[in-house]
Amino acid sequence: MARLEIEGLCKGWDFPVIDRMDLTVEEGEFFVVVGPSGIGKTTLLRLIAGLEVPNEGRIILGGKDISRLPPYRRRVAMTFESYALYPHLSVFENIASPLRARRLPKAEVQQRVMDVARLLKIDPLVSRRPAEISGGQKQRTALGRTLVAEPEAFLLDEPISHLDAKIRHELRAQFHTLEALRKVATIYVTHDYTEALSLGDRIGVAGPGGFQQIGGAHEVFERPETLFVAEHMGQPSINVLQCELASENGALLARHMESTLAVPVAGPHVQRLNGAGSGRVTYGIRPQHVSVVLDGEDLRADQHVVESTVTLFEPLGTYAILIAEAGGATITALSSPEHRYDHGERVRLAIDTTRAFFFDPESGRNLVL
Repeated sequence: MARLEIEGLCKGWDFPVIDRMDLTVEEGEFFVVVGPSGIGKTTLLRLIAGLEVPNEGRIILGGKDISRLPPYRRRVAMTFESYALYPHLSVFENIASPLRARRLPKAEVQQRVMDVARLLKIDPLVSRRPAEISGGQKQRTALGRTLVAEPEAFLLDEPISHLDAKIRHELRAQFHTLEALRKVATIYVTHDYTEALSLGDRIGVAGPGGFQQIGGAHEVFERPETLFVAEHMGQPSINVLQCELASENGALLARHMESTLAVPVAGPHVQRLNGAGSGRVTYGIRPQHVSVVLDGEDLRADQHVVESTVTLFEPLGTYAILIAEAGGATITALSSPEHRYDHGERVRLAIDTTRAFFFDPESGRNLVL
């Protein structure tokens, strides 16, 4: 089996970009690396492809250490964000280029290129040059050049990030169904958390030096191990409040240190937080778990209501973003676009206390896992 293994990988220049990274991607697994720009995602792919040399560590593909092999001897294929197409060659010749380099028979090249072109629905375009096709078609051409190589690992570097929303959606759907990507280890890099959640068999959230968390989509989104993960998986971004834990009338409260806002801690979290005593915590609640209370609406016992004043209301089609001030604290909530709110309008916000996160303010570690 062509399993891809990374052991103790290090790469840095003036500072470590990748610091003792360990990772295993199984044959047939679609592994997505997500994280902000400049965190080392592309560097990881370049190390695997042989375009960069690691300072330390090993890269093993199919049981063979390829760490010091030149790129042309590594059975990997990489798609670049910038397409990297040859402008003077046709779509056909661009896709065929890795096969030509291996001097395969002409009939085999013809068959494999056309099979991939039909798969990606660009077969009518094979005689055109890159300047004569659209951005989405260029990306399909670049992807076709990668797929036709039949490598032991695919490396996809933000392949659809700069395309328009419709084409991104279409290509994401194709990634789900492309059999070639499901036969070998694939690493897909993106800064878009929705792509990661949609595509990944597993997701690695990249942070300073390496992975902050690796897991399935539901696990990474619903059970972030660190504040960094919580902040980079979700849009709008999670509400973050620096709080002090305090007991009052037998209940444990998280009191915002810069306002009068105080939110009760839900029962399931109390036992885990009791060890923190009256210490500081970083309180996190996603906007999806803060809602506007409508007149006559029934609330659950675990929803805490706060009086607030609207500072921004932004309708976005199927939902709206509402930002409000509650006791001096700023809170972002999601709302129905059918109910419009004006700046300065008073609203009641319901916080689902069972969906709150509590992080260590120093390490960022999730305290309630």
